[in-house]
Formats: sequence, structure tokens, C-alpha cells
Amino acid sequence: MRAIREMKLRKPQRQTSKSIKVLVLAFIVLLSLIFSGTAFSLVVEKVYVGIKYSFRNYRTNGDVIFIDPFSRKMALYELSSKQILGFYNYIGNFVIAVYDLKDSYIVVDRTGPNLSRMALSGELISNAKFDRRIQSSLFDGDKIYVLLEGGTVYAFDKNLNQIFKKSFTGSPAYLFLWRGQLLATYLWNDNYDVEFLGEQPVKTGLTTPSILANDLLVDTRGGKVYNLATGKTTKLAAYISSAHYDKDTGQYYISSMSNSTVYVLKDDAVMNSFQVPYTPTQVSKIGNYIVVLSAPYNKVMVTTNGKDIMVLDTGDYPLEVFKIGASTTSFAVYCSDSGEVYYYYF
Repeated sequence: MRAIREMKLRKPQRQTSKSIKVLVLAFIVLLSLIFSGTAFSLVVEKVYVGIKYSFRNYRTNGDVIFIDPFSRKMALYELSSKQILGFYNYIGNFVIAVYDLKDSYIVVDRTGPNLSRMALSGELISNAKFDRRIQSSLFDGDKIYVLLEGGTVYAFDKNLNQIFKKSFTGSPAYLFLWRGQLLATYLWNDNYDVEFLGEQPVKTGLTTPSILANDLLVDTRGGKVYNLATGKTTKLAAYISSAHYDKDTGQYYISSMSNSTVYVLKDDAVMNSFQVPYTPTQVSKIGNYIVVLSAPYNKVMVTTNGKDIMVLDTGDYPLEVFKIGASTTSFAVYCSDSGEVYYYYF
């Protein structure tokens, strides 16, 4: 493939020099904000990471892999130190995922279409090519699963040796792993919407099952959640944008853009709900803080009880919330369009 030839000819440049670290730290802006009349006191920092439009981010032990599929660049960023540990100028045609093996990376190139194992220096170690574009991929820490357009799914080991090749009934849109089983979902399908690999597809009544949070399969357009463990469906509101599972409490936090509401679920029941002032696009839980992003309005909304909501400005198009180490009183937000990471310390 052309992508592989280019990768061989144009080695990604991994830069870990002091100059890069100094450049990154030079962009840190410290703002001290104290809000009168509230229990919150806050310090905000921001760091320019040099990667924009990274619509998928992959975390391992406090590191974040930022991918710009348009400029074909990748950065390995350490959240705690605010430093770029590695920078690569070319990683493929249109990369949708990178998995960190610590001694190398697995690169998923949708339009290549191929899997590549890349050394930390940028050298190509091995690759696997496909005859159709990659629809989705998964990594469970041991095996890499790749779903192709048309419904064929492959499994590989870390050295990209093929383990199996199988097919789903139709051409699913998403691939998930639930309790060790591969699960595919179909959008706008009148006949079936969920299929476990090796089993017959079933119709659960979901229109666009696009998110899996622990046991809940989320119908983003239809506004429903289906519990894979209990088989029960809970109706919420249309245009669900995000779902977060808090393993400490067993609660789910689910945001709807249609009514700007965050729902709190447990045991297939809505325990609580609250509205936020800006359209919610991402919800997460950090310690006692419920953190809600609004990408179109460049806002971060923070609350502990759903009533007292602090609204904070952030960079352009906040996309994802990151936990900082073991801290329960701080978090970071990646802003896609401005290429910044904002830090919030309470």
C-alpha cells in the first residue's frame, strides 16, 4: 500500500528534546479564580499541545495519545507533568485509533486500510492489510479486533498475527466488547439492531445504538438505554450525547442535548435528573464532581448536587474530560479546535 511505502520513506520524527518541553510549558497560563458566594475556589491552567481535531484519545497510565487524522500527526502527552513525551509527523492516511503497547504502537488506519505496529522510533515493525475500509476497532490489552465495512471482523495478537476471521450477519456500524463477548450494533435497521458474534442478531427496539457504558447500550437518536445484563429498556430523551458509568457508586450519568438534561440512573431506574445551562455534549464524574462539557458553547459545567452549577470558560470545542492521576479534586479537558488542554484544580 502507498501508506506503508510512505511510512517507510517518511519516518515519523519522535521529538523528546528539552526544547519541546520548554515550548509546551511556555504556553501554560495560570489563572487564579475565586468565586464569591460559592463553596468553590479554583485554579485554571492551560497547555497548548500542538495537536488539533483529535476526535479520539486513548489513555494508558496517565498518558494521552492525541491524533490529528487530517495533518497525520500524533503526540504522546503526559497529563501530570504537562509534557509531550513523543511527537510523530506521519502515522498513516486517516488514523482512527492508536494503541500503546509501551514498547511500540498499534496504528489503525481506516482508509489505508491497514494495521501497523510502529516502534517508538517510528520504524514500521509489521503490518496487516485489508481489502475494505476499517469501520471500527478494539483493544482489550491482549488482542486487537478490527471490524471492516461489510461485517467481517478480525482478531490479531500484539505482533499482528491473525487469530481469527469471522463475519457478522449484516454490515454493523459499531463494535463493542461486553463481558468478553464481541458485540456489533446496527443503525436504522428494521430487522435487528444487536448481534453477538456467533449468535443470531436480535431486535431490541433501539434505533441508533452507538454508545456502550458498562452494561448500558445507548440509543443516541431514540433516547433510550438498553441494559444488556437485565434486558430492560429505559426511556430518557432524544439526542443522547454521552454516557458515563461510575463504578464506585454503580450509577450512570447520561446527557441529552434535546432538553439539556443530565440523568442519573441505577438499577434501571432514574434516580435523579438536572438541567444545565448549555447544551451538554460530554458528562463525566471526578470524585464528587459531575463535569459536563458543552462543545458548541466552549463551556465546562461543574456541580456536586445538580443544583449549584459552576459555569467555566474553556478552549475551542471541549471534547473530553481526563482524570489527573488519583486526584478527586482536579481534572483536565482537551479542546479539539484550539489544540489545548485545560486544567481545573479545586
